Amino acid sequence: MSRSSAADSVGSLLAEIANFLVDGVRILSLSDRRHWGQDEHEQLRALEDALDEAKKDFQGLAPLVNGQSHYENDRSHDSLVALRQLRNNFSAHIGCLKDWSRLGGPIDPAWVRDTQALQRDLHRAQYRAAGRIFTSGQESSTRCLGAFLVYRQQRAWRNRQELSVEEGGYQRRHLEELRVCNNVGSFHRHGEEDIAFICDFCDGHLIWEDLDKMPSVRTAHDNSIWTSSPTATTLPLANPTPANQPSPSPVPPAQRPGQPQWQATGFSKSQYEQKQVVFAPVAIANHSVPIGGGWQSFITCPFCEDEADGPRDKDDEEDVWQPEGLFEDVASFQEHLEWQHPALSAATPAESTCLVM
Repeated sequence: MSRSSAADSVGSLLAEIANFLVDGVRILSLSDRRHWGQDEHEQLRALEDALDEAKKDFQGLAPLVNGQSHYENDRSHDSLVALRQLRNNFSAHIGCLKDWSRLGGPIDPAWVRDTQALQRDLHRAQYRAAGRIFTSGQESSTRCLGAFLVYRQQRAWRNRQELSVEEGGYQRRHLEELRVCNNVGSFHRHGEEDIAFICDFCDGHLIWEDLDKMPSVRTAHDNSIWTSSPTATTLPLANPTPANQPSPSPVPPAQRPGQPQWQATGFSKSQYEQKQVVFAPVAIANHSVPIGGGWQSFITCPFCEDEADGPRDKDDEEDVWQPEGLFEDVASFQEHLEWQHPALSAATPAESTCLVM
């Protein structure tokens, strides 16, 4: 039965959920293991994994929202509603384990899947609670917390002067960006041909239309590291360039002054033809919480944002450049980038290798 209290907070509800998980582990740990099968062992591991991830999430999220006290004492309505429902679900789930411990017999193998589903729900609920706290404190930026974490990583790399092509620095940068993206959300196949990124912090969706796999590097470095396609919970990376197609030529950004590096080379799902897309971390680092109960995230142009820091004319310090508004999807964001912030053509007179666009 659902119950609520005026004293409920994010911290108190998470503590109750953690106690239910501890009770579940204790019930199984104290039971007679002589008649255990694989299902019982898997159930115990599932509960331990859920408890470990819940602790890790709590410890990692608190510093992102001005400390543990701020996180624990938050009473955002949406966060409390979600966590109260989760608390009741965990209570019912552990109640089944208590009944099993009294009645004996083999454990229900479906309970492992129930535990794993509750673990995913708890992970998302914690992230979204932290995301709401972060968003409520923002005045000058529309980025959600997940976007900010990717954006912060990009800024850190931009400020590092020792980045070296010879040492594989650019490849490491791209893979590190993608690692952070996978920490704040996940990539999934959307329909038959599209790829979606879903942010754990705001539940916002970013959709890349007609894409076979997500490329792992920017176009300027397309012939660096490629990896095979992983499971749905990690980034679907692009396949290597087929042998019968020309390989892109890597040119360090230092040789391309002032040119934004936002493109990545992928292949269409429908025809498997080479196409240019927005490099995933560029869009992810600049997405916002969906507006008005929608499901797709809007996107801010980071290059317009950088230009807005200075005047439109160098002789007029009062005439500050104002960036365009939010873009409603990845397709409109890419159209804006192509018109307003075109990357330097991959094929120039100084280069002997052409790219298939």
